Amino acid sequence: MVCAVDRMVMLLLLVGSRLSYSAKSNVILQSFDDMVLECAELMSITPFKLTALRSGMLVKDAETMCLLRCVGVTGRFWSDYTGLRKEILARYFLADAADILNVNRTQSCLNDLPALGLDPEHCCSLALESFMCFYHNYGNLRRDRVFVPLDYLQLQHVTARCMEVHQITMEHLMSLSEEEMDSNDNLHCLVRCIGIKTGIYSDRDGVNMDLIYAQYGEGYCETEFKSNAQKCIKQKSEGTYGNACKRAYHLLYKCFENVRNVITEYELHDSEDD
Repeated sequence: MVCAVDRMVMLLLLVGSRLSYSAKSNVILQSFDDMVLECAELMSITPFKLTALRSGMLVKDAETMCLLRCVGVTGRFWSDYTGLRKEILARYFLADAADILNVNRTQSCLNDLPALGLDPEHCCSLALESFMCFYHNYGNLRRDRVFVPLDYLQLQHVTARCMEVHQITMEHLMSLSEEEMDSNDNLHCLVRCIGIKTGIYSDRDGVNMDLIYAQYGEGYCETEFKSNAQKCIKQKSEGTYGNACKRAYHLLYKCFENVRNVITEYELHDSEDD
């Protein structure tokens, strides 16, 4: 009788839940305005000045410059060590389809800026000037939310969570040869898990090329990165893999094994920390 009751409770729980449940992702979507508000609060910007900034009145004082730097750091389009990621900042602007010279104008403006220095105040100034090149030349600032690449700590959290779920230790991961990786079911599911949690992959749509380049493509030519991956994905999509994990492994890892990817990004940082 007790077993029958237990089965009935379980059945009710299953019926009451969504059978087509999809895993919660760690994807971050933020608008430019969201990031301005967040940074203004963190930096104690006065309401009066914030209102002026949001209306487009950008005064080039130290407070405004460092606020824009904070926005850049939050949106992952600015780093004091590597400078501007143009392709990330461009995502916050909507270009006029008829304006075929916007990219050239923006690049010309960026070329006139001084080199990146180590002085914090200089970084704030350069972050603002880089943004202004886009603001005046690239297009209109978007109001909707866009994908924000995860930083290293966020990626580490996602990877550690997926490793725990699929029972893979760091030592085991680092010890696998290429042949062992190709045949390890748990590793295949790890790759799929990271892809789903970071929003760069789904079983239905496969690899999201724009998002994977935003997340892992820093330092690579965008055209070459995407072209090489597309050719590989087209070829491997025709294969039969037997399960979703193995398919994800081939599309999301094997097609990106020569560039920064879901596994090497984690391994490289771990090795550097050692």
